[in-house]
Amino acid sequence: MLQSIEFVNEDPVRAAEKRAEARLVRAWALVVGPALVKHTCLLRVRNRTLFMGCWKPEIIPNLRKSAEAVWPEIQARLQRLTRIHLQKIEVLPCDAPEVQVVLPPAPPADPLAAVLTRLRNQGWTPRRT
Repeated sequence: MLQSIEFVNEDPVRAAEKRAEARLVRAWALVVGPALVKHTCLLRVRNRTLFMGCWKPEIIPNLRKSAEAVWPEIQARLQRLTRIHLQKIEVLPCDAPEVQVVLPPAPPADPLAAVLTRLRNQGWTPRRT
């Protein structure tokens, strides 16, 4: 199997952890479920430990207890979904992710003029003289 270019010059263990993190990011909602996906994120994978971040300090103690109680189920889900074998989970406080606001492009002042300009540039309509 070919390795990703960014992992070639790295320590094999760290490269495997980075690949595991990339798979976990894509499957995070399936791993933690719909209730926790809104309050948690993957921080890192190190030494066969999943470090999960939570930006709601009031739920971190309960989340830690719940994580310990359901760890065998989460572990099985991780192995089934991502083929990652981890030994434990740690819940840490973290900052909330930044919300990115994507604004739609502003419509042109005259939509017909914009279409005609585009068509003229493509050679579809003759230019007025």
